[in-house]
Amino acid sequence: MQHRYIQWDSNENCAIFFQDTNYNPISILSSNLLNKVNVLEFFEYYFLLICGKSIGISRWELDTLMLIDAYRIDHLDDTLSPNPPKPTYISEYINIVGQLFLAGYIDFGSYYDNEDRDKIDYPTNLSYYKEDKYQAWIYFRDNFFYANKFNRDLDEERIADEDGYCLLLEDASWDTPKYWSQYNIWVAQTPKGTKYFNEILAPRFYNKYKDLSVEIDEKGNIIRWIGEINR
Repeated sequence: MQHRYIQWDSNENCAIFFQDTNYNPISILSSNLLNKVNVLEFFEYYFLLICGKSIGISRWELDTLMLIDAYRIDHLDDTLSPNPPKPTYISEYINIVGQLFLAGYIDFGSYYDNEDRDKIDYPTNLSYYKEDKYQAWIYFRDNFFYANKFNRDLDEERIADEDGYCLLLEDASWDTPKYWSQYNIWVAQTPKGTKYFNEILAPRFYNKYKDLSVEIDEKGNIIRWIGEINR
């Protein structure tokens, strides 16, 4: 069956991958994006798309849903390896996340007000933690992404308070990365990031891939790509 790779969604004001199927858009990386520029642009668009404001939610748990697809196409093994010695899709993806943070397009946090679902700017956000955002990113990258803190088991030993409550679920301090997890660290698209995504990145990305379709068999395998990427 033939499917459009992306289609413009007027409600979301962006291009949505494979609207008429559950097929995973990350698969294009191994079969159609043949240079690094296209791959990095895809990562940028994909991350800003999934961490943007949607269904009334402004903050998203920073878990494997944000990263694992990039890991799987590296064809390593069943162990998530975000810190390989040589560049891989997952390591490049994490680098793009860092660039988005340094540009002010996304921010990370732990504390949030349950009464205000839209608020994302808190004095406790990562962007205010160090003397500059670069130092903050390196610290966070090494202790969260490279340390697999986004893929933790709630049954880990010695990660509970005196009352037995799991510390991986409570608001975390940036000073105590041993308690960070996918459940207490969130990511959000900033107003600056939303403006960039809506006005620049999304239209550019859509125009580039709007004429691309793919034929997929019943097992989800790509048979052939139809059309061309607009340069």
